[in-house]
Amino acid sequence: MEESLIKSKQRVQKHGEVFTPSWMVQKMLDTPGVKEACENVSATFLEPSAGDGNFLQAILERKLEHVVKKYDKRNWKTKSLIALSSIYGIEFLEDNLEVARSRVFLYYLDWYEKTFNIKLTSKSDIYKSAHYLIHKNIVRGNTLSQKHPITGDPIVFFEWRLVKGHHSFVKKIPFTLSELLGDTVENDKGVVEGQMSFFDMDDEFRLEEEIVEKTKVVEEINIQKVYLLGDL
Repeated sequence: MEESLIKSKQRVQKHGEVFTPSWMVQKMLDTPGVKEACENVSATFLEPSAGDGNFLQAILERKLEHVVKKYDKRNWKTKSLIALSSIYGIEFLEDNLEVARSRVFLYYLDWYEKTFNIKLTSKSDIYKSAHYLIHKNIVRGNTLSQKHPITGDPIVFFEWRLVKGHHSFVKKIPFTLSELLGDTVENDKGVVEGQMSFFDMDDEFRLEEEIVEKTKVVEEINIQKVYLLGDL
């Protein structure tokens, strides 16, 4: 079946919404530097125009393949969540946001079931933590204005920094998109509609550790129980 690249002409005209075909996603992720980062479990990516999540899923797919190839099976659960925690996205349109989140989450659940031959239940820690990370990392916003398109609040993310000496523990560290970019953005309601392409961005959009100024650190927690942090 032919892949649909638009939802409607009206959405193209109003929002510039055109989805990237799967073959092009794979080709772009094969770009030198990007390809190697996709094979690094903890290397961070930010997709500034997430759309329906096709880039996000493709990046996760490659990272999870690397988890299985590189690590002992006893570490796969933790490493898979670390891989998930390294992928960020911003989407302007609410319906696309929900599709992107669901797409990434369902892919992770499917991978887990195939890899461990067991289906995750909604009561399990890993299920809850995967859901939590996806909803914290893939958010609604306007990358151009660096704000939420309705509330005007700054776009906020969290770094899930690994704790030295404890391979399964992380710290939840908040930062805004404007801090990441070195900009100052006031909190107001004025926004500019628009979308940006993943490859319109330069390498600064990978959330390298030295770029983000750390302002607040919460307690350390096992990433398999990270959902317990809630909205702290």
